Amino acid sequence: MWYPHTVTVFVGLCLLALQVRCEPSELVRRNSTGLTDAVTWDPHSLFIHGQRVFILSAELHPWRLPNPNLWSDVFQKIRANGFNTVSFCINWAVHFPTPNTNNGTGDFQEGTYRDIQRFIDEAKKAGLWLIARPGPYINAETTGGGFPGWVGNIAGSLRTNNMNYKQAWLPYMTEISKIIARNQLTSGGPIILVQAENEFSVGTDRSPYMQDVIDTYRADGVIIPITHNDQHAGAAGNFSPDLPGTGRVNIYCGDSYPQGSSRWAQVQTVYYSNHVAVAPNNPLCLAEIGGGFLLGWGSVARGGTGYEKYSGDLTNATYENIFYKDTYAQTATILNVYMTFGGTNWGQTSEPTVYSSYDYGGGVNENRVAISKMNEMRLQGLFLRVSRDLLSATLIANGTNYTTSSLIHTAELRNLQSNAAFYVLRHDDATSTALTSTRLNVSTSAGTLLIPQNGSLVLDGRESKIIVTDYTFGTSKTNILYCTTEIMTWTTIDNQDYIILYASPGQTGETVFNFVSTPTVDLSNAPGVISKISGNHLTLNYMLQGFGVTTITVGTNKVHVVIMDKTTALQWHASDIAGKGDFGAHFSIGTNQSVLVGGPYLVRTASISRDTLSLTGDLNGTTNVEVIAPASVTTVTWNGKQQEFHTTTRNSLAFTVGSSTPAVSLPRLDSWKVLNSLPEIDQTFDDSSWIVANQTSTNYTNLPPLSGDHVLYSQQFYGGNLIFRGHFNATGSETAVNLTVQGGFAFGYSAFLNGVFVGSNQGSSTVSQATDVWTFPQRAVKIGQDNVVVVFQDHMGLVETSTNGGKEPRGIRGYALISSSSTPTTFSHWTIQGNQGGPANTPDTFRGYLNEGGLFAERIGAHLPGFHDDDWPTASPIEQGIAGAGVSFFRTNFTLDLPEGYDVPIRLAITPSDISSNFRVQVYLNGWQLGKYINNIGPQTVFVLPAGILHARTPNTLAVSLWSLDAKGASLAGIQLVAQDGLYESALALDGRLDDFGVEQGAFRPEGRVNGKVEGK
Repeated sequence: MWYPHTVTVFVGLCLLALQVRCEPSELVRRNSTGLTDAVTWDPHSLFIHGQRVFILSAELHPWRLPNPNLWSDVFQKIRANGFNTVSFCINWAVHFPTPNTNNGTGDFQEGTYRDIQRFIDEAKKAGLWLIARPGPYINAETTGGGFPGWVGNIAGSLRTNNMNYKQAWLPYMTEISKIIARNQLTSGGPIILVQAENEFSVGTDRSPYMQDVIDTYRADGVIIPITHNDQHAGAAGNFSPDLPGTGRVNIYCGDSYPQGSSRWAQVQTVYYSNHVAVAPNNPLCLAEIGGGFLLGWGSVARGGTGYEKYSGDLTNATYENIFYKDTYAQTATILNVYMTFGGTNWGQTSEPTVYSSYDYGGGVNENRVAISKMNEMRLQGLFLRVSRDLLSATLIANGTNYTTSSLIHTAELRNLQSNAAFYVLRHDDATSTALTSTRLNVSTSAGTLLIPQNGSLVLDGRESKIIVTDYTFGTSKTNILYCTTEIMTWTTIDNQDYIILYASPGQTGETVFNFVSTPTVDLSNAPGVISKISGNHLTLNYMLQGFGVTTITVGTNKVHVVIMDKTTALQWHASDIAGKGDFGAHFSIGTNQSVLVGGPYLVRTASISRDTLSLTGDLNGTTNVEVIAPASVTTVTWNGKQQEFHTTTRNSLAFTVGSSTPAVSLPRLDSWKVLNSLPEIDQTFDDSSWIVANQTSTNYTNLPPLSGDHVLYSQQFYGGNLIFRGHFNATGSETAVNLTVQGGFAFGYSAFLNGVFVGSNQGSSTVSQATDVWTFPQRAVKIGQDNVVVVFQDHMGLVETSTNGGKEPRGIRGYALISSSSTPTTFSHWTIQGNQGGPANTPDTFRGYLNEGGLFAERIGAHLPGFHDDDWPTASPIEQGIAGAGVSFFRTNFTLDLPEGYDVPIRLAITPSDISSNFRVQVYLNGWQLGKYINNIGPQTVFVLPAGILHARTPNTLAVSLWSLDAKGASLAGIQLVAQDGLYESALALDGRLDDFGVEQGAFRPEGRVNGKVEGK
């Protein structure tokens, strides 16, 4: 059994305390795993190779961006916008479709979304650290919370020391631990932390299991710190190293989703007190802070993805400004934003409470566009990475007594060694939209001051500011006595220090510098700035409007104070010049060199070779660019093209990039062909190759069958449409069938007798199981013959463990024929069908078993490009639709002509029909099932078509299944391609297609014929 270790080193830091003020001479333990000192920690922050680092992390899940060629794009957007780390869950379900996949080593196929090594390599290349979160249970609103479907079939409970459960997870965790060990920091990889389990609590049968997970990591060579993510803002202390018990980790973290789901909420002020109470020897770590929030079926009105309510309002950039800065005010130094890129629940990868879009309201939207939230995060991240004194600051006090207005809440953090202080201001009522002017009492090396001395500090509604005092920066070690505007960042170029200050347009600022001798000031490039020198003190007063540079000279040192309004600052980047070695792209460990670039939507990379500065990035229109770079730079390239620039009066380089925006014309979707995709309802359909339901008992003892003599649970198929065929020999007394069907929230099902529709349950966003009695129509029963009841149902994904302990079956829980006879007829047998080949033998080993369900068109491969539909009839899902209850499958082809050199994100938009029309649609692009639409529930109506899966200039195959749950049939009101996310002239290479193996699958699929005829003809 492995326990956390600590070592004591002389670091001159101070233990966190609620009321006791520590003295600078106190010593504090700097903790390690006892196995490596490459990653260590103290009560304030994490250390990487001995350097304090603020961990600003973005959550991103590899499987939710199924084209791995796009991972680097999102990584670069995350890195360029202030983050230095990515946290990623690893989904057991996609790697182990069976207990012994690839002889127990799992499926990590290169070139697929399962290629975890590539994910790690791309993150390192982008200059990002990684936090690995492999579970075994990850939650994450993915099917089963990451458990493969077969795990629910085992005997006994899950997430306990149940030996059956341990035998299930051990091969996966052994293999994933080896991958993590090969890629941890000590092995030259970027993984700095690894999480055990997720949102889990101690218990007599749970704690030993947690310890087993930890021991597995260590046995397989993982020596970096192990973390845990506890719910409820870290109040409970589950598995904290500072509390007794089995299963303790190295670093304890909480999680928090502080914003309201329908209106603006007050900030949560409990992080600090919780931290001190349960994990005082750890840094304050929030393993999840809401970057948005999940949405369920029917949770908002139909339209868009639904997540616009978050990204455009409740969790927008203003939310980040208030809520994230408040975590810093409570001394958080490890912060992971869940989700920063949410991605897509394609195929059968979602669990029942969520739908296809997992946009989450993240800073990078589902179609990979960095929205305005990322600009705000860039300002915060650039400040955090250069403000080392903040990383070991102590919370002195907080409240409304710091300012002349009692409407303002202030937290004072102070570094007890350097005396640098950080005052974090916001409205005491975080929901306030008031414009409030105030002044702030601060303690400085010059004594207690009320600042600003001229003018006032303004908080414009939902605005937060970090005001610094005795802040030292640069190689010149320039000291700011106080500054009433915020610091974006600082850097040193040609031995001259640059610091960027900002505030909202129209506000005023006051900055006072301490120098060792009298400075000289050049205001020639600083319109509106007034300077005053008093001895060695320099005061600058200014209006925030546009952009200006004040140059200060003290002896041989030059300091450039760049003053911007926030609108301007949001367009500036500090782009790092990579150094050498394993971690040359990682700021502070591999490089401290950067150039300042203003203007572009995105700056991906910057490098200097001799006299040439090479920049790559993306533009959202013609852009005026300004660069502050070393004087040795005489040539500048943008995306490989040399630029003609001029040198400004402030010695920056200015040029214009970007072409005139090309027109994008998207083709109409027409020339559809159709296939009847529910031939199984026919009485004579041959189901002899299907699985016969011959089990009479089940390990789902918590939810056993309600009626019937055989178990009709889908224990062999883990997602997508399921089809059940129940056979009985009719006497003529049979009048109805009683069915209890379980499919998860928002599921629906249709029932047929001998090909005749008997009824549907159209589904509800709050109903997981439905019981119905369906009366047989007259003359539908065939006396003396084999009669067949067919149930066609949705499988909405497997539940997470918060519901029924993760053991909730899918399929038919109860069935019985209703008869007028005193001796009711019983079913002779039932057969079950799901995705072709099941999880073990899926024909599509590239897209994987979760891409398909049991729909006839899927089983024969009609969703794949290259499938021959020449003999299908012509029909449109709009004009003809489907005439009655059942499923029709429509295919069409289209070719795009997207401009080269541009990233043009495309979506598919379905026009909602009247909400009384009960139908469901599944969307397939080039073989990938990318979305599910439920007309009577919603909310999602637009679906991302990921680049690479969507071919930019070669033919595409689009297919939609149209399932009418009504006897009157259904049709789409409209379906079209849309380019609503903008147009970006890009350095990203988007010409490549994701490899497609659809054509080679024919030998592993049944022929698309039933009883000798092509379905649909």
